[in-house]
Amino acid sequence: MTAKIGRARARGGRRARTPGSGVRAVAVTALLAGSALMVPGTSEAADSCVSRPTAEHVDWTPMNFVGDVVCPHTLGNVRLQSTTQSSVNGQIRFSPSWFVCWKRGGEYQGSTIWYYTQGDTVSASRISKGWGYLPAAELRVPVHPVPGLRQCTWS
Repeated sequence: MTAKIGRARARGGRRARTPGSGVRAVAVTALLAGSALMVPGTSEAADSCVSRPTAEHVDWTPMNFVGDVVCPHTLGNVRLQSTTQSSVNGQIRFSPSWFVCWKRGGEYQGSTIWYYTQGDTVSASRISKGWGYLPAAELRVPVHPVPGLRQCTWS
């Protein structure tokens, strides 16, 4: 994430100089997105998850979830079930993304943990609205399951 520090766009397309406005804009954008901030003087953001205990989601069943975690990950496919043989139900096109719970499933790259989420696109069952599982190997986090994320009630 890059920004022009010290410049903010004024009405009418002119640039107004406001000390630190670019840094504030980056900070606000990162906080709203639930992502880690880049610290001035460093080259990368920390790979970590942000817990959102009051976030609400309703899946296609319609099951209600209160609380999630937002984590960085590689872009990938969401599968209808927690196995690599399951059909791809959607794709995650943006990182970070939110996850509502985890469960054990088929092994993928050395882990049996899968995270339940909703894809950014739907590619199979329109009824399930892109809800499905992303394997743990796709999340850029140091430990699985992600601390603070509950286990899925059906697992």
